[in-house]
Amino acid sequence: MKILEYKIPVSFSAIGVVLLWLLVVFSATSVAYVEHLCRHYYERISMSVKTGDQLQADYGRLILELSTWGSLPRVETIAIKELNMRIPLGDEIILVNPISFRGSDSD
Repeated sequence: MKILEYKIPVSFSAIGVVLLWLLVVFSATSVAYVEHLCRHYYERISMSVKTGDQLQADYGRLILELSTWGSLPRVETIAIKELNMRIPLGDEIILVNPISFRGSDSD
């Protein structure tokens, strides 16, 4: 079995060597710059994730505070102390039959 060999004629001139050297330097500089950009953007993503976690924790605390402000015992205490409201006595409660109001709408 014969292996085919192809020989590429290469002639190095001064301009070719300088051009090749410039391409290698440009490639190395590009790799370093892209690595810098990757680290920079990874840092920004990490900061954004940290900020998102902090906002999520704040949101949880705000939801807890909202449920505390709207709790029934707190509303009842404010109604009694600040608005001078009270629970009605038995003879002050009036029951209304909703069926009697339905018939009056059609008249």
